[in-house]
Amino acid sequence: MLCPFDADPRCLEIIRVHSMCVYEKAAAIAKSSRYADAIDYRFLLEAAMLHDYGIIGVDAPGIYCFGREPYIAHGVIGARYLRQIDKVRYARHARVCERHIGSGLTAEEIAQSGLALPHRDYLPETFEEKLITYADGFFSKDPNHLRQEKSWSHVLGHMEKFGPGPVARLIALHEMWAAE
Repeated sequence: MLCPFDADPRCLEIIRVHSMCVYEKAAAIAKSSRYADAIDYRFLLEAAMLHDYGIIGVDAPGIYCFGREPYIAHGVIGARYLRQIDKVRYARHARVCERHIGSGLTAEEIAQSGLALPHRDYLPETFEEKLITYADGFFSKDPNHLRQEKSWSHVLGHMEKFGPGPVARLIALHEMWAAE
C-alpha cells in the first residue's frame, strides 16, 4: 500500500497545489452552472484533493515521483489505495481517481493504445467526476507552472493527439461546464 509519508515532500506539494487549483476551478464552474444545486461541494473538495494521489506510485522524476508504475496508471493506483484504506468511505473518491484521466478512457482505447491499464471503461459519469475531469485539464503538475491555468485552446490542442473519442468527450465536457 502506498504511504504518503514515504513520498518525496516535493511530490506531495505538487499534488497539494495542483489539486487545490483543480478544486477551485471546479467549484467556481459548479457554482455558476445550471447544476449548482445538484453538486455535493464537500465531496467535490475531497475528491479534487485526492484525484491525483496515485502519482506517488508512478515513475515521473520530473515531478519527484519515484514509483515503479507508468504515469498513465496513477488513477488506478490512487483508486486502489483509497479502497485499501476504506472501500466504503472512499468508493466515490476512488471512482474520481480512475475516471479523471484525460477526458476518460474506454476499454477499446486502452487496448488499441496498449496502455498499462486494466481493459475497462473509465468514463466520468457523475457531476463531480465530470467537473474534476474537466477542471484537471487546465492545470499542469509541472513544478514551474503549477498555478498557471491553461487556455481552452491549449487544453483542446493537447487532447487532439489522443484521437477523436477523447476530443469529443472533452468538447462535451466543455459544453456542459463552460459559461452559459
